[in-house]
Amino acid sequence: MNKKTLIRIIISAIAVLVLGVCIYFVSTGFASKGDGTITVVYADLEGQTIKKEDIVFEEGDKLVDLIGKKFDNFVVTDGMVMSIEDFNTPSDWSQYICIYVDGEMSMVGILDIVFTDGTVITFQITEYIPY
Repeated sequence: MNKKTLIRIIISAIAVLVLGVCIYFVSTGFASKGDGTITVVYADLEGQTIKKEDIVFEEGDKLVDLIGKKFDNFVVTDGMVMSIEDFNTPSDWSQYICIYVDGEMSMVGILDIVFTDGTVITFQITEYIPY
């Protein structure tokens, strides 16, 4: 085997490898990574964002499981969010976590929230003010 033939074989092998890598990235790189994405925001008393995550979901995923994977200290008791990240609802309920779905206060607990692609869920620390 002469030097020219060896160079052609090496160049052909590299070309096949590059083509294979390109096909892989084109076929998987533009594919959907799930059925949709939700945005979850954790905000302080003033409404300032403390943490924000875009979470990819697939049909059948449970909201509490998705959030629990991205946020620390995410505790739900009887359908109510009691803790998230550095906030724990105090025993006197002087502050609590209010849930907003697409900017509107949720009328249901976390276990009953229906989400679709593009839904924004905000956990806002709220102060209890007795009337």
